Amino acid sequence: MDAERGLLDLTEYRHRKQMIAEEQTRAVYESAKEFCRHEPNIREIVRAKMIFTKRFAPVESDSLTEDVFSEWLLFDYKTIKGTTLFFQFLQTQALSPSQKTLGAVMMTLPWEPVSVEHESDDTLCMPLLGDHREWSRLRGNTYLKKDRIYFVRKVPLVTHEWILGPVFEAGSPDIVDTMKMRYGQRYQENGGLWRAFLKEEAPEFILTD
Repeated sequence: MDAERGLLDLTEYRHRKQMIAEEQTRAVYESAKEFCRHEPNIREIVRAKMIFTKRFAPVESDSLTEDVFSEWLLFDYKTIKGTTLFFQFLQTQALSPSQKTLGAVMMTLPWEPVSVEHESDDTLCMPLLGDHREWSRLRGNTYLKKDRIYFVRKVPLVTHEWILGPVFEAGSPDIVDTMKMRYGQRYQENGGLWRAFLKEEAPEFILTD
């Protein structure tokens, strides 16, 4: 009985830690988004728009493009200073040590394509790229549908991974094969990692019909 109670206590403890980590993740993300709305000057925004349009969205902008740009601007765009806005947020804002550690993880996350195998509050998905593929349990988005492919940023927490920001459904089931071919052409021969490839190239595939 003592062992069983100890196991139950550990499960409850991990659940509480997961809930705390999720709240911290939400808080850091929302604060960073607010920072991104007010901190960059007009020159920086114009520069970012020009780079984004040239690389990823040469056609007329729509709501999807604006959503992707907003997230890319925060996490992936390199400013005139050579850093991301999210990095500037971590360096200049008053954050707790645990929030800074969490932010350091968030800063490195690319959009990854995943296939949803089970939809609920406890979504089961399989990453579709990379050398170490295993099932992930996701929380933070209740709109994922079974047997569909989505691009997500996943924050590893305690018991589950947390979906950071919006998710974007793949426009075609063939998109993963296209990504693998592109990776082989541009990155693999130079020793580049999947995460580096996704960090640089994912917006193009998200915006592909």
